Amino acid sequence: MLPFVALCCVSLTGTSVMKVTASDADDPTYGSSARVVYSVLDGEKFFTVDRHTGIIMTAVADLDRETQDRYELVVKATDMAGQMGGLSGSTTVTIVITDVNDNPPRFPQKMYQFSVSEGAAVGTPVGRVIATDADMGDNTDMSYLIKEGGELFKVSTDVETQEAVVSIKKPLDFESKRTHNVVVEAVNKHVDPRFVELGSFRDQTIVRVSVSDVDEPPIFQPAEGTIMEVQEDAKVGALVGNVTARDPDVKNKPVRFSIDRTTDLDMIFYIDPDSGAITLGKILDRETAGWHNITVKAVEADNHTMMSFSAVSIRILDVNDNPPELATPFEASVCEDAKPGQVCFSLTKLMSDLIV
Repeated sequence: MLPFVALCCVSLTGTSVMKVTASDADDPTYGSSARVVYSVLDGEKFFTVDRHTGIIMTAVADLDRETQDRYELVVKATDMAGQMGGLSGSTTVTIVITDVNDNPPRFPQKMYQFSVSEGAAVGTPVGRVIATDADMGDNTDMSYLIKEGGELFKVSTDVETQEAVVSIKKPLDFESKRTHNVVVEAVNKHVDPRFVELGSFRDQTIVRVSVSDVDEPPIFQPAEGTIMEVQEDAKVGALVGNVTARDPDVKNKPVRFSIDRTTDLDMIFYIDPDSGAITLGKILDRETAGWHNITVKAVEADNHTMMSFSAVSIRILDVNDNPPELATPFEASVCEDAKPGQVCFSLTKLMSDLIV
């Protein structure tokens, strides 16, 4: 088996790598026949060998593993102290350069572009980017973070691929902003303090996210519903109030209104499909119903699948339209000698109207 040895790439010139030893069967006590000296046949540019001890040493400092990670060194041993007529043999030594964390992460591109629908749910992945590291093993471990644009997006690390996964953090709105620039930073996890002076062990790239438009249903204003009031003696056709809704999309398509008749079976109210004006369709009676709760539907004029609903509560205001009535018919007797102001009996009446 060929000699095999590992060497750290951060080594000074003259660093001892290993020692080779050659044996000679001749009598070491007789002349120089068994006296062995060593030399490098191949690889002397990077390594030398001590002529007498066989110790292999580096000939240059800081071998770069990323440039060449192993060297084949041929070492020759010659007896007769290397003199003419001496016999020789050789061996090949394989020197493997071990890694240190001397390289920062680097993104192959300074910008990546992705597209996502504004209707994409929170947590939806937008795209993946990856930074590379010329080192190996644990020295390539890195983490990702967002330096800019973290309001709407977040980043996580795929432990299998070491990719940065950019995903949606909050709902997107095409109408508010169509393009987002997210700055993603890769940071080396295991920085070797010996190489801090080489620079920052981190790198950044821009992830440009284009938001595509989706058709959205109309939005009522206010969104939480409306309360209206109307006098109970209002005439048929009288205006009760107005509802407002708009198309939030860029095209701002016309909106059409209607009343959900399951909430107004008696068709007491009507709504103008274009303006949203609610008018009276029948005579009101507060004493029968003091409130009416209806639901108004708004749809896009050219796409009725885009619809939304709003609750409208209508309060009927009382007017004095009912005379007082006695609670029950009755008879009473009065003494003929009753004095002025004397209480003879009391009357109870019913009042249908609201007493304020």
